[in-house]
Amino acid sequence: MEEQLRTLVQMQKLDDRIGALRVLQKELPQQLNDIIGHVDQATANLLACETERAELAKNQRSLESDIKQHQEQIKKYGNQLSEIKTNKEYKALNSEIAYLKEKISEQESHQLELMDAENQAAARVNEAKQELDKAEKAKSEQEGELRRQIDSLEGQIEDLRAQRNTMARTLPLQIVKLYGNMIKNKGNLAVVFSRKGACGGCGFVIRPQVRIELQLRKKINFCESCGRILVEPFEDG
Repeated sequence: MEEQLRTLVQMQKLDDRIGALRVLQKELPQQLNDIIGHVDQATANLLACETERAELAKNQRSLESDIKQHQEQIKKYGNQLSEIKTNKEYKALNSEIAYLKEKISEQESHQLELMDAENQAAARVNEAKQELDKAEKAKSEQEGELRRQIDSLEGQIEDLRAQRNTMARTLPLQIVKLYGNMIKNKGNLAVVFSRKGACGGCGFVIRPQVRIELQLRKKINFCESCGRILVEPFEDG
């Protein structure tokens, strides 16, 4: 019976490793998706920043064109002043020139605001480029290794499962079925050691009589609370 208990312990160790690899099968693809997602997000952010800067530059060019047109109109009106015959027409033209000058002043103030906004947008573009470079570098450094690990996981699991199944063939079928059901239904944990007089799986205090039976290793004992197979730790591990 002691040999069977040792076998069950070794099978549990293999299932522990299988369980850890199963966790990696979920975590590693997520890590890979995160890395790729960071590149996509950084790319989209850079595009948005560049679009914003381009729009500001476009607005500046449009404003510059308007200012130039107004300046040309002022020049034209100025040339017409000497040709005007009546005081009323003179005042009207001067009023129009004053309006255009005021308009130019407003546009020039707006132009300064646009220039400042474009400078800030250019800074954001540079930051976005740095973030994209950083994301692409991380992808370049990690993607290949992550894909290699992901591809190798199932093979590792199959190897461990084969080792466990080889061990299982040395045990009575009833014990193997019991072990398999516990692995499936008790969080991948079927065999636990007693720890300071308590179940290593749920912490339930073990009765004195059961402690003695665990030390004798003459039978398979189960936790009276969680139902897992209880084993006294072996001195040789």
